[in-house]
Amino acid sequence: MQSIKEGPKEQSDHSYDKEIVIQPQVKFVNCPIRTSLGILGKKWTILIIRDIGVRKINRFNRILESIPGLTPRVLSMRLKELEKEGLIECIEKEKSPQRPMIILWRLTEKGKDTLPILMQMVAFSSKWYAEVIFEDKKPRKFSEIFPQPEAREIIMNYI
Repeated sequence: MQSIKEGPKEQSDHSYDKEIVIQPQVKFVNCPIRTSLGILGKKWTILIIRDIGVRKINRFNRILESIPGLTPRVLSMRLKELEKEGLIECIEKEKSPQRPMIILWRLTEKGKDTLPILMQMVAFSSKWYAEVIFEDKKPRKFSEIFPQPEAREIIMNYI
């Protein structure tokens, strides 16, 4: 019998380089990534969630000011879509008897579950797109950007 010799194998730092196919143990009717992108993939949506959930910007005009290029019409549409999907909720607070109600937005439990996705996006971009994110153009680890344990907990508690 003839033996087959394998050539030298390249060493890799990543276990996923071995072309292992990761198969779910349950059958999907629809792709969960595509399903999530149905709402989260719409233009401005992730930035609106970022502002409400991370930056704690919760008023219509403040959100509008914080995202250059976002129009009032589109913001209004996205807020309605996010509310309909159960990712945010509207809170009405009365400022004073003479003034109208103040409308505030906050993430629901479902909306808070998007925060680990945003944190992973920060980690990915900070590593691979440092030249456009940081003045010094040096890649950074997530723990360098957010040394607070609460930031790591957002990611770890979801897994």
